[in-house]
Amino acid sequence: MKNVENILKNISAIGKRLYKKGFSPGFSGNISIRHGDKIFITPSGFNLGDVGENDVVEIDFNGNPVKQGVKPSSEKFMHIEIYKRRSDINSIIHCHAPKSSAFAVAGMPLTAPILAENVFTIGPVPIVEYSLPSTLELAVKTADCFLNHDTVLMANHGVTIAGKNIEEVYYKAETLEYYAEVFLLSKILGRSNELSGEEVQKILGLKNNK
Repeated sequence: MKNVENILKNISAIGKRLYKKGFSPGFSGNISIRHGDKIFITPSGFNLGDVGENDVVEIDFNGNPVKQGVKPSSEKFMHIEIYKRRSDINSIIHCHAPKSSAFAVAGMPLTAPILAENVFTIGPVPIVEYSLPSTLELAVKTADCFLNHDTVLMANHGVTIAGKNIEEVYYKAETLEYYAEVFLLSKILGRSNELSGEEVQKILGLKNNK
């Protein structure tokens, strides 16, 4: 029971942080945590900054709520499909952080190794081609991309990030938005100097020895 209480507190707290950062304006974005054979996910039609512990919805791996009440996020199947493909993933954030979402709208993946932080923390970030939001088609396309990545841009939509725990995923979201901003500013300045392949391998070596 204590674990479930912590999950509900964490989802509510991260939702507020995402909203305050401007990563999930309006009714956008969703958060989930896997717990055994169940998933705890933010509700549909809520601003993430307003989601309280009692608003979080528990669903099974078919997307069905365990209890009647508030509807789960309309993107629930995307979360389910990602969890099905990666047993090491236990937390997911989908948000609309503006700078990284701008790259998704422009159709530009964030793969350039320009900062040690982005190489170490998130690696190359590909783009999933557009499908109508909240559809199984989008869920499958996005989940398939997570077979080789932990962070993806969604064309004309936003960003989805996954990891072992919700704090790690949130910090990846912050790192991605910082990376997108620096990359954009470097383009305005007219130059983006990329780290060499040798330097990238050294950074990854630090990660492997962590």
